[in-house]
Amino acid sequence: MPSGHSSGSGFSHSSGHFSGGSSHSFSHSSGHFGGSSSGSRSSGHFASSRSSFSGARPVHRPWYRPRVVVFGGRQVYLGTGRASAFSVLGVLLVIALMVSVFLGISWSNVEDTLSEQREEYTYYQEMAQYAYEHPEYRYTANVNYEPEEYDYSGKFCINYSFETPSGVEVKGHSYFVYTYNEVLQLWDNGNGTVEVALDCRNTEIVSWTDSVPLDYKDMSFEADEEYVANLDSRNTLRIGTFIMIGVTVLLGAMAILIPLTAKKATAEQIAANNQTSTDSQSQSTPTGTWRCDYCNTVNDNSKDRCDGCGAKRQK
Repeated sequence: MPSGHSSGSGFSHSSGHFSGGSSHSFSHSSGHFGGSSSGSRSSGHFASSRSSFSGARPVHRPWYRPRVVVFGGRQVYLGTGRASAFSVLGVLLVIALMVSVFLGISWSNVEDTLSEQREEYTYYQEMAQYAYEHPEYRYTANVNYEPEEYDYSGKFCINYSFETPSGVEVKGHSYFVYTYNEVLQLWDNGNGTVEVALDCRNTEIVSWTDSVPLDYKDMSFEADEEYVANLDSRNTLRIGTFIMIGVTVLLGAMAILIPLTAKKATAEQIAANNQTSTDSQSQSTPTGTWRCDYCNTVNDNSKDRCDGCGAKRQK
C-alpha cells in the first residue's frame, strides 16, 4: 500500500482523508465523495477498484467531464455526447471556414486574371484593326515554332520575329488560338511567314515594340484556350466556394443547436460542481442509487447518465 494508506478505520493526509466505517467518505479541498456501505462502486471506496490513490484529487478522464458554457445569456450543461459533438463540430467549422476563405481568394485571383485578359483582348483587337486599315503598321515576320513546346489544352501559339532595315530585331508571339495543323502550315518547315500588326502608338520600331498576328482581329475571345481554361477554373472555384460556405453555415447552425437543446445549468448544480474544501462533508447515497461525480446529483441505478448534467456514469 502507498504511504499514508491503512486498512483501519481511516487515514489522514496533508491534502485529504478517507474515513472508514459504514459511510466511507472522502474529503478534499475541491470536493468530496460520500457513499454507504453498499456503495455504487464495487468496493465501497474510491481507491480500491482502481490504482492506489496518493494525489490531491481523484483522477477523472477529462473528456468525460461535462462542460458548462454560457449561451444566449444562460449557463447550460453539455453532457458527454454533446460536449464531444460540440468539439468535433468546432474543428470542422474552423476547417470549413479556412477552405472557404482559400477558395474565395483563389476565385478572386482568377477573376482578376480574366479581367486582365479581357482588357488585353480589346487592346490587341484594336491594334490589329488599326494595322489592317493602315499598312504602315504591318510587317511580315518569320514563324519560329516547335509544335511540341508551345501548347495549351489542345491549342497552340506561335513565336515569330522580323528584322527592320535598320537592323532592329523584333520578337513576338500569338495567343493559344491555333490548331496543330494550322501551326504546321504557318511554320512551313521553318520557311513560313505571318503578317503582324504593330503598336500604332509607337512612331519608331524598337526591339520591344508590341505586336500581334494580323488575323487576331477575326478571333473571338473564346478562341483563346488559355482564357477558356481560366474561365473553367473560375467556375469550378465559384461552385466550390458556394458549397463550402453552405457547409460552414450548416456546421455553425448545428453548433448553435447543441447548446440550445442542452439542459440549463442550475445554480445548485454549478455550486456542487465547484464546491471548495469548506463544503467538504460526508454525504450518504441511498441504496439503489449513485451520485454523479461532476454535479453531485443522485440518480437511480437503472440510469447510465446523470439526470442533472448528462455525464456518463463512472463504473
